[in-house]
Amino acid sequence: MVDPAATRRWVFRGLFFALCACIIFISMLPLTTEPRRVPGPDLLFCITAIWIMRRPRWAPVGLIVLVHLIADLLFLRPVGLWPAISLLGYEYLRRKSTASTEIPALIEFGMAMTLFATMVAANAVVHLLFGIPHPSFGASALHVIVTAVAYPVVMAFSVFVTRVRRARPSDFDGSGMIS
Repeated sequence: MVDPAATRRWVFRGLFFALCACIIFISMLPLTTEPRRVPGPDLLFCITAIWIMRRPRWAPVGLIVLVHLIADLLFLRPVGLWPAISLLGYEYLRRKSTASTEIPALIEFGMAMTLFATMVAANAVVHLLFGIPHPSFGASALHVIVTAVAYPVVMAFSVFVTRVRRARPSDFDGSGMIS
């Protein structure tokens, strides 16, 4: 017999992968031939952070690493650096989200954006240490600001369209984990 909670978990994992694949695909489309003055938001970070803070078991570590490795390969970034940095950040968020299921949205936003700024800074430091070309401080700061502006939109999309909401007490399984 099929467990409905396990089926739902796998359906949402598939949805998470499909959303990330769409984000990567749309990011690769050549929408203009002129260089961008404002960098685009990191929608992969936004969606992953939101899903981890709301339903941590719907975004497992292996799936997150796979998605970020694919993004590294397709965006021609140093393979494995951003997935390693982001994995550390996501696991920090996962630990904070399982401690309390009632985090106000403003605190969640602040935690996510502080973490994202820290991750971008850590990425820049590693790039500097190894002599890898990296965008300027202003471009990185603008990237963090644009991602901060996009975060509430992605949060609204996750809550109202994909129905990824915070766990209620009835969503906990017998072991005390969120299903």
